[in-house]
Amino acid sequence: MKTNFETLVDLVICAEKEGKPRHELILTVGLTPERLVSLGFEALRVIVKAKTIGKMFFEHGLTQGLVERIPAMLEAPQAIYRSDTHPTNMVVLTYELKAGSPIIIPVARDRKIGRGPLVNEVVSMYAKTGPDPIRRWKCHGLLLWEKGR
Repeated sequence: MKTNFETLVDLVICAEKEGKPRHELILTVGLTPERLVSLGFEALRVIVKAKTIGKMFFEHGLTQGLVERIPAMLEAPQAIYRSDTHPTNMVVLTYELKAGSPIIIPVARDRKIGRGPLVNEVVSMYAKTGPDPIRRWKCHGLLLWEKGR
């Protein structure tokens, strides 16, 4: 049986395939995982905008199954880095690969979406291509947590 999140991801992708995007929707991923809380995130609800889901699927070429597993990937990361472009954000390195490149999930903290309470937001998910990003991030001191360390 599908979770609510999986059902909503399916609805968002199907609507966009039919030419009727539902970009106004905001999907709840779950609560902020303990690992992110231990690194300084507030224990807030984690959300992802439907528009971001569409971008992951249609522009970044990730499968629907990968998108549906965002909650599990956030709960069990391979490593977590501080973002080098947005210093208050964190980048979750997953165990997943796309064409040999690691899939990452940047997460922004303490976002105000509309008039609601603050949330932590999944702002993207994509395969990080190019020269070994993991080595570069470690060399720049961006590693915050790594499994087994």
